[in-house]
Amino acid sequence: MSLSAIAAALEQFCLWTWQTSLHASVLIALVLVIQFAFGKRLPARLRYAFSLLVLLRLILPVAPATSFSVFNLGKHHASPLPASEIRPTTSMPAPSLAQTIDIPVKLTTAPVKASRFSLREVASTAWLSGLIVSLFVVLRQHRKFSRWIKARPPLDNPRLAALLEECKTIMRVRREARLIVAPQRTTPALFGLRKPCLLLPDGLVQKLDERELRMVFLHELAHVKRADILLNWAIIAVRSLHWFNPLVLLAMRRLCADRELVCDAMVMSQLAVNERRAYGNTLIKLLDVFSDSGFCPSLVPVINHKHEIKRRVTMIAQFKPTSRIAFLFSAAIVIALCCFTFTRAAEKKGVSSGNATSNRTAESKPANEKSQSSAQVLIENLKKLLQEKNDEVLKAQDRTDQLRKELRISDAVAEGTGSIALNPETARRLEAARIEVESQYRGLNSLVTLLKAKSDAELQKIINVAVPDEVLTSLLKAKAENEQRLANLSSKFGDANAEVKGLREENRKVSDQIADRVQAILAGLQVKAEVMQTQIESLHRAVDEAKNKDADLAAKFRPYFEAKRSLENHEKIRDAILLRLEQERIDAALPGRRQ
Repeated sequence: MSLSAIAAALEQFCLWTWQTSLHASVLIALVLVIQFAFGKRLPARLRYAFSLLVLLRLILPVAPATSFSVFNLGKHHASPLPASEIRPTTSMPAPSLAQTIDIPVKLTTAPVKASRFSLREVASTAWLSGLIVSLFVVLRQHRKFSRWIKARPPLDNPRLAALLEECKTIMRVRREARLIVAPQRTTPALFGLRKPCLLLPDGLVQKLDERELRMVFLHELAHVKRADILLNWAIIAVRSLHWFNPLVLLAMRRLCADRELVCDAMVMSQLAVNERRAYGNTLIKLLDVFSDSGFCPSLVPVINHKHEIKRRVTMIAQFKPTSRIAFLFSAAIVIALCCFTFTRAAEKKGVSSGNATSNRTAESKPANEKSQSSAQVLIENLKKLLQEKNDEVLKAQDRTDQLRKELRISDAVAEGTGSIALNPETARRLEAARIEVESQYRGLNSLVTLLKAKSDAELQKIINVAVPDEVLTSLLKAKAENEQRLANLSSKFGDANAEVKGLREENRKVSDQIADRVQAILAGLQVKAEVMQTQIESLHRAVDEAKNKDADLAAKFRPYFEAKRSLENHEKIRDAILLRLEQERIDAALPGRRQ
């Protein structure tokens, strides 16, 4: 598949996303109005059905055209466009230039400058960038959390395992679900599409009794039964596709909130009347361990946001099974919304046929409105214009070749396979070397400063630890041995003994050698720091020289590249004129096209 085909497909996909987002915004507005009008009287399942309608509308690939669509109210049928404003959509060589150049019979206009980027291309690129960034962030967090889950062993607690099996029986869930201890500041949540894992915060088992844990298990198993993990991925995909529409983001957030209400209602239907208050108290108790931060987007937690707890507890306190009348009324509203918003505006036959006739007239205008003689005049004028454009191309080519010789530009740079810019690897290596030397210099300079602030006695004790030295180690060892021998001889023969005096003299010499060695080490560290400072300055100069050289080369070669771009523009316009000329020749050669 060619790049142009990929770009066209991307543009069409972006256009579909934009139109779907606009149509879904109307449905979102209607749903918000209905929810606001009915307030708390609206059942949780009906709220959830409305939110699901929005999700389905956002992923609907094609909407049928009907006369009762709500979008007929805002449709205005404009008159057919004049033929001069219609552009053919068939695939032809160089369509963007050939179709945008409209040369009259008498060619007196200046050459047309082609736009480099269209607004639609910029919008498509911006939308695709947002989509990629959004999906990348979600998938990266999901992968990181998935690796963490795989490294965690299942919770080995027979009591909780038996309780979970009991809850699975109540909710009629057959899928396997593992219990895993999650980080401290989280809420119980469900994770995993194929092998769901029920995450329990660290310490939650000790804070909740068996009845409260049962409520938590029932709620999460309701998510498993309803396949809410799969729904969660659909919500993530819709959020990524329509990241630019705040109404869609609001609708998806309300869908998550309504999903929790439906799961609460599902759990309430399995509980006795006296257990419903305990269920609400359990949700309130979970607020103590709840944290809004650190959630993986693919998780399905018991609590999404703290401010939703009040609405959920109110629903639990006022819970009543949905009556048949309420169910039928809800179904009627849902069907009506589908009919009005899951469709598009119908096209009137007169308008559509008029547009088709206008398009055919616009495409055949040169054949129907120009005589054979006028066609020949047009061809001759096109030839003259083509000759003029060829002369401009030759002049631009001579100018480009002259600048290339004067500036001594290599073939690799001229053909675009080489680069005049600073090699990124060289710049990175220089910067890395400079940063490393600066770091070593700061550490060494700090060490020298601290050592100089110590007294001689303290230096002799600590310098060999900070800067290990073999000579100093041997001197310190000799001094320690002399002091030990001196102590033994002094206790036996007294201080007046000749051998004792000799040992004292030898010990004094060793102490002087130690002091000299300590000063020599300090001096060596100082010299080493000065050498590193010189290296840093040298690296700074090398980086600056490389950047200056890169800037000088860019400024030096700029006239050549400007001349080369001018040449390319002239060649594009010449090719477009040549294509138009060939089209006119073909039309003139076909009698059926000239009537």
